[in-house]
Amino acid sequence: MGAPCHIHRTRLHSRRLAMLAGCLLATALIAPATAQNFPAKAITLVVPFPPGGSTDIAGRALGEKMSQILGQPVVVDNRPGAAGAIGIRAVATAAADGYTLGVSGIGPSAVLPALGREIGYDPSKLTYIGHMGSTALMLGARRDLNVRNLADFAALVRSRPGGLSFGTSGAGSPGHIAMELLLHRMGLRMNHVPYRGNAPLLNDVVGRHVDFGILTMPGTPEHVKAGSIVGIVALGGERTKDLPDLPTVREAGVPDYAFELWNVLVGPPDLPQAIVDRLAAALAAAMADPDVRAKLEASSIIPVTMSPAQSKQLVDRERAIWRDAVTSTGIKID
Repeated sequence: MGAPCHIHRTRLHSRRLAMLAGCLLATALIAPATAQNFPAKAITLVVPFPPGGSTDIAGRALGEKMSQILGQPVVVDNRPGAAGAIGIRAVATAAADGYTLGVSGIGPSAVLPALGREIGYDPSKLTYIGHMGSTALMLGARRDLNVRNLADFAALVRSRPGGLSFGTSGAGSPGHIAMELLLHRMGLRMNHVPYRGNAPLLNDVVGRHVDFGILTMPGTPEHVKAGSIVGIVALGGERTKDLPDLPTVREAGVPDYAFELWNVLVGPPDLPQAIVDRLAAALAAAMADPDVRAKLEASSIIPVTMSPAQSKQLVDRERAIWRDAVTSTGIKID
């Protein structure tokens, strides 16, 4: 009598295996179809900074065009805080379905990890989809300091060690670390004044309340051209289109130095490749649109197109660069 019971259990086990195999096959068949039909609803694009900055401008300009290409709304959700970490953390913990994306600047992806900050996610595990443009940084001076170039700057700072100040858009910001590294490389010492963004810093350099500032390009070239701020050097590897006469730090005599801001489109970890490809193609098409490029360039954002693989390589490389900068300067942020 034991044999029929054994046969019954064997048949039941076989049926269960067949059902499981059927479910797996169905899932495999459905997954490509789901990706192929993506997107089927609105996409949330998290911008981890307040409205009006270069990250927000890039996100809105490209998101608007991507919504036309994808046939679904791309809704910008500004979630500022913790130097961008709060917004990107929301993306990192979202479902891996492509409906929650983020514009990750250099801070959340490279600078904060370099500083050893606890940010609640691992930037290396995010899904990198494509580049969303870069923005140059520049060293600007009060117009009454009689400083016209990097040599003048160095001579003045050496004559008043610790007696001059420079402002940035925040303690631990890319501009702060970039300036500390420049001072370290030149053997100079200054006082740091952190601001809550580029706009108030720009106002105080114009108003002569702070001696120097590491400024982003949106809004700054007009003041340089008007003479209310003196441009000293551009911090990037190339001269900027807005201020073509402004030399780079390298051209001014400091070798192997170049820093700029950038934004990349990111998604949660393990985003399906078919969805990544769909989003990357839409982003590349948006970046190639003449109206979008004109809108970005009008805000001093340099259009850049990269594949998902190239974008991840950029972030990995930059993370190492900023980690070395933090280590060499010994900068610590409480």
